[in-house]
Amino acid sequence: MSRKYSKELLDNIVKKQEIVDIKGAKVLVKNLPDSDERGAMDPRLYNDMKKQLKIMKLMPKSMLNMDASLKSIGRLRNMFGEIKSIPIVEKNIDIINEHVEANDGYKIPVRIYKSETMKENAPVLYFIHGGGFFGGSPDVVEELVKLIVEKTDILAFSVDYRLAPENPYPTGHEDCYSVLKWICDNAESLGGDKNNIFVAGDSAGGNLTQYCTTKDFEANLGMVKGQLLLYPTVNMANEEDEFFKWSKDEYEMSPKHKSGIEFMLNMFDGLSGGLKDILGTDEIKNGYLSPYIRDLKGLPPTFITVGEHDFLKVECLAYAAKLVKAGVDTTTVLYKGFGHAYGDNIGVYPQSEDCAIEMGNFILKYSK
Repeated sequence: MSRKYSKELLDNIVKKQEIVDIKGAKVLVKNLPDSDERGAMDPRLYNDMKKQLKIMKLMPKSMLNMDASLKSIGRLRNMFGEIKSIPIVEKNIDIINEHVEANDGYKIPVRIYKSETMKENAPVLYFIHGGGFFGGSPDVVEELVKLIVEKTDILAFSVDYRLAPENPYPTGHEDCYSVLKWICDNAESLGGDKNNIFVAGDSAGGNLTQYCTTKDFEANLGMVKGQLLLYPTVNMANEEDEFFKWSKDEYEMSPKHKSGIEFMLNMFDGLSGGLKDILGTDEIKNGYLSPYIRDLKGLPPTFITVGEHDFLKVECLAYAAKLVKAGVDTTTVLYKGFGHAYGDNIGVYPQSEDCAIEMGNFILKYSK
């Protein structure tokens, strides 16, 4: 299937990008490829969301709040489990299904991705999907993983960890870490380099990624060469400091898109407010669920990306600044005109493909 955008737009993203300083961190800003309007939504995204926004504005506010009820979880799982990407990968990518034993004996499903031109002793990508810890699946991010594999010829893995609230914290987190250890033990037999493992995840998957990296760091195992955090949840505790204090003043919004952007910010606020109940824990102020409060010194090279209009933008950019202050080699990419979850839209928006390219470049750079 062909892309829904031209290669010219993809090229323009690179031509128009610039590096700016945000709170002491150098941020690669990806401007809109065909618009110079400040604070505007990407025109393709806006056209796709107009109808959806009209419908959601008519919904009762109670339907947009998240709680641990089966009705609420079921509704949101359908939303978070929607596959939005379209296939654009041209190489043959073999997908192998495997299972990894968890601490309690549960068999965790894992997918392995190998391109027909995979490198010898290939760097390894381990991807952890998002979905608020209660939804999503490897299917949602599969085209992103496949595109990175196609462009880099690395070996990749994706995990289908157990979801909350049926499996309360820390079950899903421990599942992900168990798979990381299994990958390290088995990478060589699959053609990968166990000394070049990169862990990545989007949204809640970014939190699970940082958990894996933190546990590896604490155990001094050295399994993680680098981590890639896509619009991650890193400050559930809402810890305020010199870098972080959430405010709508942190967002530039064009007049014609302001109501839609504000609606999305408010909706995400309502969804994120129920995470404690979903996870089944009062421990959100610990350093695993809120890694923002930790001493970040010694972490491996880190890639962070977030959208200009994402509710998590403020904490993501603050986290990047804290990483830089702690001496962590940090790459930060900000996409103008976008909110959350653009990694789920491969083939639909040029920024989604650009993000996959940036992720692949990061992995190849630090696997040398």
